[in-house]
Amino acid sequence: MIKLTDLILEAKDQPKAVIMAGGAGAGKSYLLNQLDLRGIQSFNPDNYVEDPNHPGYKNLSKATAQTNQDVAQAIDSRSSFVWDTTASNPAKVKELLAAGYDVYMVMVYTHPMISYISNFKRERNIPGAAVFQTWRNVYQLIADYNKMLKGNLSIFVNDRGGEYDQEVKGFNVAAKNGAEGIADYLQAYNKKNDVGASTFRKPIELAQDQEQEFLKDTQGMDWDKESYGEDRAIKDTWLKAYEKNGVGPGADKLKAAIVKYRDNKDKQNQREKEVLDNIADMVYSPVFQELLKHSTSAEIDSNVQNFLA
Repeated sequence: MIKLTDLILEAKDQPKAVIMAGGAGAGKSYLLNQLDLRGIQSFNPDNYVEDPNHPGYKNLSKATAQTNQDVAQAIDSRSSFVWDTTASNPAKVKELLAAGYDVYMVMVYTHPMISYISNFKRERNIPGAAVFQTWRNVYQLIADYNKMLKGNLSIFVNDRGGEYDQEVKGFNVAAKNGAEGIADYLQAYNKKNDVGASTFRKPIELAQDQEQEFLKDTQGMDWDKESYGEDRAIKDTWLKAYEKNGVGPGADKLKAAIVKYRDNKDKQNQREKEVLDNIADMVYSPVFQELLKHSTSAEIDSNVQNFLA
């Protein structure tokens, strides 16, 4: 066990923050569970996502907002803490440094395909595109964080004991063809394993009388009913008008909602392609691979304790 309890200082003049960073499904909790953190406040949005009595239950945005508030309060009281986060936003770390905190980051790294698989093996999972976007955003900051924290950074590589070596190899082969190759590989993987849909999806459900009115208002209208996003866009537009005025918004506004959704979807698809192209480059980049020189848990133990002592 990595013993931090006796080392994290509560002195107000020099508070400490240990950041457990990494992408979705990287295994931050796996490493964090090896730390002796009894009596030390720890912040993790998952605590709210999994709490049925909290407004953040199954709502990652609200859970993250609440966690950010918790961190802000800890900073105001100059308390030391552990923060389990993606660390995809360096501004948050800069705020800690500006507030006079000593910061140590443990970056938990895993291959993008392992991150993807791990995400969909969880009871609650985020969209696949979000997995890859977070992966790209987090790990492209490794060099910046190392400089920002003046070397107070350790990398722990979690390969899941080689459990997904075959999938990793398949992903790497596909990545040679850039975003298109990765997308084709993921499509085949999703179909074979029946995964890909996020548990955070919230389809709009209409009451029986609303459904009848909606069908009348959209009769003869063309939209992709099998598309979660497009179906949600038109129903959301209709329902807001119906609840406010007792009638739908009219065919023109519904058609405009579909056009707007499709335009936004095209832009989103382009952003997702860019992310996958970036990942393909990172997977084969000697410079990036050099940054992944990692430590064992025992070495991280020593580094963190030296930082906290």
